[in-house]
Amino acid sequence: MLLRWLPLWVAVPVAIGCTGEIGNPGDGEGGSGAGNTNPAAFEPASPTLHRLTQPQLVNAWIDLLGEPLAVPANLPQDDVAYGFTSIAAASRSISGVEAEEYETATYDVLDQVWADPARRDALVGCPITSVDDACVQAFLAEISERAWRRPLEADELTPLIDLARSVGADLADPAQGVKFALAAVLQSPSFLFRVEVGEPDPEHEQLLRFTSWEMASRLSFLLLDAPPDDDLRAAAAAGDLTTLDGIAAQAERLVDDPRARPALVRFFRDFMNIRNLAALKKNAAAFPQFTATLGPAMQLEIERMFENVVFEQEGDFRQLFTTRETYLNEELARVYGVEGITGPDFHPYLFPEGSQRAGLLTTAGFLAMNAHETQTSPTHRGRFVQINLLCNDIPPPPPGVSTTLPEPEPGAPPTTLRERLDVHRTNPECAGCHARMDPIGFAFEHYDALGTFRTIDENGLTIDSVTEVEGQPIADALELGDLIAELPQAGACVARRFFEHAGGHLAGDGDQRSVDQLVDAFVDGSYDFKELVVALVVNDGYRYASPAAAEEGN
Repeated sequence: MLLRWLPLWVAVPVAIGCTGEIGNPGDGEGGSGAGNTNPAAFEPASPTLHRLTQPQLVNAWIDLLGEPLAVPANLPQDDVAYGFTSIAAASRSISGVEAEEYETATYDVLDQVWADPARRDALVGCPITSVDDACVQAFLAEISERAWRRPLEADELTPLIDLARSVGADLADPAQGVKFALAAVLQSPSFLFRVEVGEPDPEHEQLLRFTSWEMASRLSFLLLDAPPDDDLRAAAAAGDLTTLDGIAAQAERLVDDPRARPALVRFFRDFMNIRNLAALKKNAAAFPQFTATLGPAMQLEIERMFENVVFEQEGDFRQLFTTRETYLNEELARVYGVEGITGPDFHPYLFPEGSQRAGLLTTAGFLAMNAHETQTSPTHRGRFVQINLLCNDIPPPPPGVSTTLPEPEPGAPPTTLRERLDVHRTNPECAGCHARMDPIGFAFEHYDALGTFRTIDENGLTIDSVTEVEGQPIADALELGDLIAELPQAGACVARRFFEHAGGHLAGDGDQRSVDQLVDAFVDGSYDFKELVVALVVNDGYRYASPAAAEEGN
């Protein structure tokens, strides 16, 4: 066990220094979001620790140790807060059980390398015959800097070398000593967390700016879900990432890197709340075509639609609400009634004019995820649109109020779900919120709980999807998608949620100017999501932190 030789993790470092020019908060330099006319109203969030998510941890191991590398089982799970794993990661510590899981996983990946002496020696740069070998000590210094994503402090290398010597002597094997020292590096908070401290801004005493090295990690983990590559490390060492031009140049490079796709898809997966499609459940009697692989296929369809609009077309993000272009495999094609697609592989498909499919809101994944196991839920579907797509708050039901629709009276004539909800809204305690959700949800009633199109419900009654949203008459989900695409608050919601995902916190009052500027940049950039990414990273709300908030949180 590591703790036999190292009673405490390597200490979290203090902020490192860096130099470079920065744009003034308030001068508007850098266009999108870089500036506030009233600095007193600008109070960004405090610096924090961001625990690496599972994808980030695995990518960091691979970056340091190379491939092949089997991912250990039983890694600590990623939580979700306010819809995002990134926000949860910024508020999570490590429990005793999780520390043991990290320790077990660390030795698992190191054992994979150390089991092959040729691979181990290639990693180190020489055979490990003595911990005092200059090559071995240079390796420990270099890999520690890469693992901790910053230069080492003067007193940080010596304890690692001492640990390697002690373990090597105890086990009569210097190679094992180096492995245990490397295990200490990989269990340090400096590795398992993105440590952000900030440094005083020489031009604005009321603010901290993130250091060049901290910005390198902010960019890399946001856009690649991985540690900084060589170009980012060089830019960080040169102090380029305290400048707007330096940050923008790196962001433009990274957003065009194929590695950016999985990282940005992760944002979209959280934004659309489709991560749980992998475990989708539907009643087998009601939906005999449902299988364990259908939910994951639904999720992949939505993610590929995002990739197509953002990366292939580099188009208007709002096309996602109206596009007829999608990707289907045989299982999904059956749900949509599409013929000619066979096998598990996905193929591009264009729904014809006149079909009942266009955009995210008519995908089987969205419709099935926001429904019950046997029947639809206009309330759930409408609530999703209000909260996730328009960023409107819907309060929870008052205490003691039943949210279950009463069953029809025995012998009473059958009624549609819409008619039952209309009666439910006569309850004054329910009317306020349901009036904001149900009318939106009624537009989706032509799609059952699996997302299959229908004209009659399970009782044989005719579906009525005509409704009114934002004061406009809506005939069905297709018209609703057209409306959502045109609503200013839909684009604003995407920008706001990306700001919150990137920073790992909900936007507060002190962030509002930054969010407004990011929204303006999104509009000015014709809703190009890649341009939104660049606008975000040069936004003052992403480059600065609040010392006052940092003190309050300690």
